[in-house]
Amino acid sequence: MTGDFGMKILSFLISIVMVFTTALVPAGNVAEQENMSVTSAFLNEETEEVITLIVSNIVNETKTGTSESQEIIDAINNLPVYNSPEEKPERKEADVSPIKKAVCDAAKKLINSALPEGTIRNFLNHVTNGMYDLYVYLMPLQGEENIYYICCDYVDNNNNTNVVFTGIRYDKETGKLYGKDNNGLMGIGFDYDAKNYTITTPQNVWMRDMGYSILYDIVGGMGFMDTDTVRVKFEHGGKHWMFQFWKGNYGFGRLNGVELGIYNKTDKNAFSYNCATDEEMLDMSITLKNGEETLIEREEMRHWWMCGFRFGPGLDPKDLAMESTIQFEDEAMMNAFLEAAEEYSDEMEVTVDDMNVSVIWK
Repeated sequence: MTGDFGMKILSFLISIVMVFTTALVPAGNVAEQENMSVTSAFLNEETEEVITLIVSNIVNETKTGTSESQEIIDAINNLPVYNSPEEKPERKEADVSPIKKAVCDAAKKLINSALPEGTIRNFLNHVTNGMYDLYVYLMPLQGEENIYYICCDYVDNNNNTNVVFTGIRYDKETGKLYGKDNNGLMGIGFDYDAKNYTITTPQNVWMRDMGYSILYDIVGGMGFMDTDTVRVKFEHGGKHWMFQFWKGNYGFGRLNGVELGIYNKTDKNAFSYNCATDEEMLDMSITLKNGEETLIEREEMRHWWMCGFRFGPGLDPKDLAMESTIQFEDEAMMNAFLEAAEEYSDEMEVTVDDMNVSVIWK
């Protein structure tokens, strides 16, 4: 889990937010929460309705494990679509005190002097502009069918309208929100499947450069994660390989998840592994089940760290079953994997069809 390190950070932060949010919002059918609101002075009324619906659905999913994903999809699909900024409605004026303007200006100067140019500084600059009447909308991505940018604009302290291109892309057909260059939403390393409430990982995430260390699992097991793992280790092609499987709950029991990662190292005694390169990636798929219920399902794709995480009450890893497939391209490598996997024959059922290996781990 290179990703493991990143996921532990993400799940920790998400869980803190969700613990407090779910403590304040009663569980139940979304329709019964009509008076729930995420009202904020800076939100446009139309945008507030959409965000309220999305938050209430995710809270229900987190607390009960069930919700209406189609309502989220419909809410996003119903966002206004503009081909150019000139088409948007007039913004409301903000009434800002001179003291607040002065504080924001001072904060902006401090941020620009202390932080290097980049995403974080740009974000904080928008915040210190003063944000009012925030309005979220879609803008078509030229040359791509059914793909839209999620954009927004807001009125600042000086009543100027600022346009923010988030870089988040939305596929109306699949319900997936993702970042450019396969590096996750806004470069954080994770994408979101709104239709299935599932957090996923693309291939080119920042965690890939960090490799894998058992310390990541140790840190995660120190209170806020409860996962089972299997490490299938073998030698092939002059490298020491490890295929690692995970299943369990993440972040104080607010996310259930499943992972399959491919790692290797040339020095057997090296403490850390490298993540598989583009040339070493394999076609894989994963599914997580709780009894007969399918919680997470990721279709086959070429990857080095395939995973899925879904909001919901924490489940015991021993009650979860992970089903995965790995399409090997080298018969010798496949045979080395199969021989090493025999160590876990009591808990993993492995079958082979030509060069495709299926693993059921309960």
